[in-house]
Amino acid sequence: MKKRKIRLFVLLLLCVLAINVTAGADRVPQEKPKNYIGAMRVVWCKEWISLREEPNKTSNRLAEIPLGAIVYNCVDIGNPRFYECEYEGQKGYALIGYLWPAPECEPPLSSSVTKKMTMEEVIGTGEVVLDWKDYNMSVVAAHEWVEENKKRWEVLRIGCFINDSPIWGHEERAEEFGQYDQLKVFIGGVSDDWQVMVYNGAWGLSMLDLLSGKERWCVTTGNCSLGNAAATAVGKDGTVYVAGTDGPDPVAITQDGVVLWRSDVNNPDVYGPYEITVDNDAILVKYESGMTDGYKLVTLDSNGQLISVRNQKNEQ
Repeated sequence: MKKRKIRLFVLLLLCVLAINVTAGADRVPQEKPKNYIGAMRVVWCKEWISLREEPNKTSNRLAEIPLGAIVYNCVDIGNPRFYECEYEGQKGYALIGYLWPAPECEPPLSSSVTKKMTMEEVIGTGEVVLDWKDYNMSVVAAHEWVEENKKRWEVLRIGCFINDSPIWGHEERAEEFGQYDQLKVFIGGVSDDWQVMVYNGAWGLSMLDLLSGKERWCVTTGNCSLGNAAATAVGKDGTVYVAGTDGPDPVAITQDGVVLWRSDVNNPDVYGPYEITVDNDAILVKYESGMTDGYKLVTLDSNGQLISVRNQKNEQ
């Protein structure tokens, strides 16, 4: 108990010191250069093409990009054979002849801003989606849709408080894209080291420091596509599990922001994840899969390997 009191005192002191600390640089939608092409899909190859360090075929190969994969932020550099592009967070060059425009995969606009907000400002006219408390410290978040400049934006506001006094605030926005919500917030980390997890299907998964609101790390969609309307869970060791609507394959990310694995369910009848639970060494994922009276339950082991896919009835 004494150690707990000391820890709370230190926590309070750090939070007071963090009151005037901003949470890093704000993110704003960036104008694309005139030679910007956007997302493209790998086509017409047998298995994969090379991501090169320089725009020539003898340059060092940075990665193998498989057939059907998406490369992002493609730019016409004036070279007749190569485009500059990004694949899984690496920037390099790929042969133009194996790339085809994929505007349907172009990420929507997103933005973030950090500003201290009162409880009333956090909630506003939105719906409270997180109300977490640990002793005298709390995190509250609200979600809503707004119309601005002839665009529809999804807005998520997050505030951290000590005894209801604001410590830091964070606002995340994503342009409407498809039929699903893209923004989500939940508590991650481990016991005695809780952190705030922010999921933006247009941007990525971020961990915000509970004391200051600063971004500890971010796994962007360019590094690992996670889909939108994500189902999430956090294991006892702080590992975050995410499954998005773009595919039935959950991803495991350590509490340090390292992608552990992406599972390979590879079943066209499994789609629409909406809940993940961690049961000892197994990861259980529920999928809508078009079922009206039940769901498909996918069970994975701790390494993301598929154990089973079963039809389950809804409990009465």
